[in-house]
Amino acid sequence: MIKKILVTGSLGQLGSYLSKDILEDDKEVIGLDNRINKLSDDLDNINKITIKGDICDEKIVNGILDDVDAIVHCAAQVSVEKSLDNPRYDAENNIIGTINLLQAAVKSSSVKRFIYVSSAAIYGNSIELPISENHPLNPLSAYGLSKFTGEKYVNMFWQIHRLPTVVIRPFNIYSKRADPKSPYSGVISKFIGQVKVNKPPIIEGDGNQTRDFIHVKDVVQMILLALEKKEAAGEVFNCGCGKPTSINELADIVIKASGKKFKPVYTKERKGDIKYSYADIKKAKDLLNFKPNVRLEEGLKELVDFNTM
Repeated sequence: MIKKILVTGSLGQLGSYLSKDILEDDKEVIGLDNRINKLSDDLDNINKITIKGDICDEKIVNGILDDVDAIVHCAAQVSVEKSLDNPRYDAENNIIGTINLLQAAVKSSSVKRFIYVSSAAIYGNSIELPISENHPLNPLSAYGLSKFTGEKYVNMFWQIHRLPTVVIRPFNIYSKRADPKSPYSGVISKFIGQVKVNKPPIIEGDGNQTRDFIHVKDVVQMILLALEKKEAAGEVFNCGCGKPTSINELADIVIKASGKKFKPVYTKERKGDIKYSYADIKKAKDLLNFKPNVRLEEGLKELVDFNTM
């Protein structure tokens, strides 16, 4: 039975929600983050259980796994732009940091599950829709490549060391704690930023491009299911709502949630932008009994209210 869990990136968007839910389930959490940062009042308890440290520091990683039953590895360098400007920094964080955690987990006699939070960025341009876990992998950025490489190491540790690993590939995560610079919640943050200052959303291209937006609470739900499900060991799961939403539809939902009467403004299409993307989540439904609960309209209304109050 899993009782004590290490969450890396515990003060980030996903890690903070996950840590809060684990604590509320009366389990013990150790957080690891390279910042101690009071993001909001409701994160006081997360700060208290978080150790300031870097996953690239082997000494720190090896020193915090006493009696830890599971590791959920959320920490990552997530900026596509930064990964292209400084691929070495990206690789050190996303590849070397992951290897450090995997090695420490194998050395530990207590770790029963290792959850690796990957990314839909490893797919690149879609060849078929919806995108299943068997879709060809062709990352288009150093970030996507580093997450792909991390997956390969995770799978190797499952195959060779029998470390019970699970890979989760989130699509476009959003929440009120989203980093506006994140490539996944970026368009939502931009749209809400515009309506917040009484300006219309700006759409790059024709707005027909599609994405799969999933609330962070549903990503947490999948992680918690994967922690306990014995059959999940060694598996890879897409994490999305399983439905495409066009950028035009997204803009309409944000405008409606704001209660204002804007019409989107269109600009030129962004170079290299993926046109269509959404997840096939049948495997997660069948094996984990996963079911997304937060409707996009509800999640965005919460986000708009939070940012405009």
